[in-house]
Amino acid sequence: MTVSKGWLTVIGVGPGSPEYLTPAARRAALAAEILVGGPRALQLFADLPREKQVIGGDLEKIYSFLLRVRPRPTAVLVSGDPGFFSLLGWLKRKFPEEEIRVIPGISSIQLAFARLGQGWEGATFLSLHGRPLATLEPYLPHLAAGSIKMVLLTGGTSTPSALGRYLADKGLAKLRLWIGTDLGTEQEQTAWLTAVELAGGDLPAAGVVIIGYDHP
Repeated sequence: MTVSKGWLTVIGVGPGSPEYLTPAARRAALAAEILVGGPRALQLFADLPREKQVIGGDLEKIYSFLLRVRPRPTAVLVSGDPGFFSLLGWLKRKFPEEEIRVIPGISSIQLAFARLGQGWEGATFLSLHGRPLATLEPYLPHLAAGSIKMVLLTGGTSTPSALGRYLADKGLAKLRLWIGTDLGTEQEQTAWLTAVELAGGDLPAAGVVIIGYDHP
């Protein structure tokens, strides 16, 4: 079987709103025969008459499907930007690099800092999605001292409220942070809270938490 270079395109579709879908992402989807992604990502291309495959958390199932359709032009739709905690790294371990093309997207991190009106150079980034909150342990002294700027992605069991409880239990109940959920959508919520206030909240599991920046 001859495999064409770049048959597999990884497209960053942004936060899930058509407003933040780039023209380059749209063109890449138009060029594909098959679109693979979660329901929210696929909905962005509901008007395109393409074969569509909904994916979930079973990576082996995704891999089996991609092997079956290879080398037909296929686009894997990922939220935000492919270079930031997406399926891209996993896909590069499964397929030769020359078979993969990447289209960047607008990430929740970019939107979060835009809402804050701040630059994000110098920040430390950590995803807690699928990771225990104890992953934060080495950073706690720096958070307590106010000597670090951190950006945390919540998700899975590491929800915003669970994060707030964890920080409060570690003596950081009064730590001020900014949180944004559903950024770039009609359901967007943003707030400045203390850790203990976050613990008592009821926010969606997936969010962006920013620590170490001044409250306006």
